[in-house]
Amino acid sequence: MHDQEIVNPSLKIPAVWTQNRAGHAFQRGKPAPEKERRRMMKLSGVIPPITTPFQKGNVSLDGLKENFHKWNKTGLSGYLVLGSNGEAVYLNDKEKMKVMEASRESIPQSKVMIVGTGMESTRETIRFTHQAAKIGADFGLVVTPSYFKGSMKPQVLYDHFIAVAEASQIGILLYNVPQFTGINLDPELVAKLSSHPNIVGVKDSSGNIGQLNDIIHLSKNGFAVFVGSAPVFFPALCVGAVGGILAVANVVPEECVGIQKLFQQGNMDEARTWQNRLTPLAKAVTVKFGIGGLKAAMNLAGYFGGDPRLPLKRPSKEAEEELKKLLAQMKK
Repeated sequence: MHDQEIVNPSLKIPAVWTQNRAGHAFQRGKPAPEKERRRMMKLSGVIPPITTPFQKGNVSLDGLKENFHKWNKTGLSGYLVLGSNGEAVYLNDKEKMKVMEASRESIPQSKVMIVGTGMESTRETIRFTHQAAKIGADFGLVVTPSYFKGSMKPQVLYDHFIAVAEASQIGILLYNVPQFTGINLDPELVAKLSSHPNIVGVKDSSGNIGQLNDIIHLSKNGFAVFVGSAPVFFPALCVGAVGGILAVANVVPEECVGIQKLFQQGNMDEARTWQNRLTPLAKAVTVKFGIGGLKAAMNLAGYFGGDPRLPLKRPSKEAEEELKKLLAQMKK
């Protein structure tokens, strides 16, 4: 029901230049090739929230491009750039721009490019979403503002997301990650926001399947609901998720893609078996060892993981040995 093309409504327009409500100019009439490509992009499948490689404390664009070269040979549907696992909160504006530019150069036109554009203020979120769109992002992922979490009532969050969607020339996905923000987007609020034509989906990382089910069935038809927690990837597909934005897909992309393929083929028993094999590694590279563990697992799998940025640390030698064993079990 939700596996449909997401269309940016700002592209259905007469042949003159005009402005949206934020004052950004765009051309009405026949869409430019890039806008037409975005309009046809399909939101579904497995998407890794890519890590940002560091070498001696600096962003390694060569390492990033090396990773893309390998990921692009897999069945991944696209990439999330500057998400939580990309350590976006530790990057300055110049670094973010370079990462976006290198990513756009490396991502094939056939794969979707989502950029995490959420900031604490509405104004900054609109500004950065506009920058991402200029560089070539297909969609923006907007996390809930959370510093003044006591003030982030449902109406405040609604107004924030609507303002961003109204100002943006690219489709917006909501990002619900209560374990980081301390704020949970209720299914009713997500459903209300889904009625806006430029709010096209959500990444829900709560790990709560009951909530995910409610989001899917309360939201408008065609709203793309992604699960952001790999241990519940298969159950999420069973309740109607269109795919997963999964940290562990940085490490074992084909195994994650395989679960969704088996599900789509109706091979539920084998899909469940693959999920059970994936879950220990998925937990290890997120809740157990964090981003340091994720990058260590990438190194072990032949990708450029590198170090996390301080104050985050590499995992211990014992943790790396555990990750090595979990990877070996995945390959059996």
